[in-house]
Amino acid sequence: MSEILTAAASADDLAALLPLYRNAAARPDCPWDEWYPDQATLAADQAGGRLFCARTSAGDLAGAYALDFDDPDTAALPCWNRALEPAGEVVRLLVAPAWEGQGMGGRLLADAVNRLAAMGCRSCRILVGRENRRALRAYAGLNFRPAGQARLYDTDFVCFEKELL
Repeated sequence: MSEILTAAASADDLAALLPLYRNAAARPDCPWDEWYPDQATLAADQAGGRLFCARTSAGDLAGAYALDFDDPDTAALPCWNRALEPAGEVVRLLVAPAWEGQGMGGRLLADAVNRLAAMGCRSCRILVGRENRRALRAYAGLNFRPAGQARLYDTDFVCFEKELL
C-alpha cells in the first residue's frame, strides 16, 4: 500500500468528500441516505477540527472520519461502560471505493483511536448499522467489543466500544 497521511481536513476537502459520502449512502448496508451526511454536517466537523482525511502521497483521497464527543443521543445509551469515560466516538468513517478491501478502514480507525488516546479519552465508541456485515466483522476483528444495540435516527445499530488507556 502506498504511503498514506491522515490529517485534519481543510475546507477545500469538503467538495471531494460529499460525493464519496453520497456513493457510500447508495449501498444497501449503509445507514446514511441522500440527506445525511450533508455539506453542513461535514463543514461543521471541519470547522470544529473533528474531520480527518487520509490522502496518498499523490494527493488522492483514500478515506475520512470525524470524531464526536458530545452527541447526547449516543452518550445516553445504557450499553456503554461508564468506567471508560471520557469517551470519544468515531463517526462518519468512510473509505473511498478505490481503497476498499485494502485495510484502509482499519488504518483510519487506528488513526482515530490514537488521536482519542492522545486527547485523554479512556475509550473509543462507534455505532455500526446492524446490516453492515463487513463493518461489524471489521470492528470485532480490531478488538472492539460489542456493547449492545440501539435504535437511533430510525436505524438499528450495534454499539462497539474499545478501552484505550
